[in-house]
Amino acid sequence: MKAIILVGGSGTRLWPLSRKNYPKQFLKLNGDRSLLQQTAERLLKVVKPEDIIAMTNKDYKFHVQSDIYAFNSELSTANSNIILEPASRNTAPAIALGIKYCLDKLQCKEDEIIIVCPSDHISVRQAHD
Repeated sequence: MKAIILVGGSGTRLWPLSRKNYPKQFLKLNGDRSLLQQTAERLLKVVKPEDIIAMTNKDYKFHVQSDIYAFNSELSTANSNIILEPASRNTAPAIALGIKYCLDKLQCKEDEIIIVCPSDHISVRQAHD
């Protein structure tokens, strides 16, 4: 099983907390971890670190690297799977590129399960704990 985290959103809806250069997926809204880190934490319960792919754009590359790598050392050593979209084209093309990467680079089988999730959601369980 592989997991694709979509980390390309502009995050302008939570202004002034989030903004184009620092969108909501990098914010720590409900604890000491960013929304992206919380997403990675949930995925690590079911997917190996090397099977997690982060889809983002060139503007967020270093935010994604520092956020994920600071959170989990296994991700920093096992995961170079940060894919930069050549152009921002919204969700469907990002997913298609992620799946192509899984097939070509990670040798994913055509019938393998791929989880696709946003990087900016809050688990209901975490919100109530």
